[in-house]
Amino acid sequence: METPRNYDQKCPLVLILDVSGSMSGAPIDALNKALNSLKDEIIKDTMLSNRLDLAIVSFHDQAEVVKDFSLIDPDTNMPFLETGGRTNMFDGVNKAIEIIEDRKQWYKNSGQPYYRPIIVLFSDGTPTNTEQEIEDLDQKIQSMSDDKKFMFMPFGVGEGADIQTLAKLAAQTEDQRLKEKAIAYKLKDETKFAEVFAFVSASVSASMSSDGAANVSLDPDVATAHVLRMDLGT
Repeated sequence: METPRNYDQKCPLVLILDVSGSMSGAPIDALNKALNSLKDEIIKDTMLSNRLDLAIVSFHDQAEVVKDFSLIDPDTNMPFLETGGRTNMFDGVNKAIEIIEDRKQWYKNSGQPYYRPIIVLFSDGTPTNTEQEIEDLDQKIQSMSDDKKFMFMPFGVGEGADIQTLAKLAAQTEDQRLKEKAIAYKLKDETKFAEVFAFVSASVSASMSSDGAANVSLDPDVATAHVLRMDLGT
């Protein structure tokens, strides 16, 4: 049975990474390099190294937990990702939600307080799932986000990213629903994963330092927010 390393308030973070065949070459090389840069960023920040509980899920034909939850230290081995297969986003997101719910139960059983979990999705293509699977996933993300089960941030990678689907999956605020808008981010340069990971870790650190409220900006030369009109029905 796992023993807590400390009893500081934890922030569970899951990175969901598309490793389908279209990510081969420079994108996957940059992603692997960025994961090690993320490790370095966390180690430099004492608060993050004591509180940020990181897991990584990759997906292609199916989802795989390539790094289970743990605090990051110099001995942590970051995964080396390889590409292949299709873009089964449905499995990737559901696996992340599953391990988050399990992790929260472990926190409760072991007496550890925790912040609202964060899920960050990166995908460079159109999911190969059915429309119904995407619809079901959208409803699940929105419902659980409304219940404050987690925060969900989707990033599209490169020109082939399906920003429309990512925006559909993005959890919306009440104001966004009223205006029939949703937001996804587009990573312009497929080699800029390290900058986005640095933004995510800085956001987490700032939030923990300011009791859950932070305003950390992402360089628009790295990624831009795409605000899309959505048909939300009635």
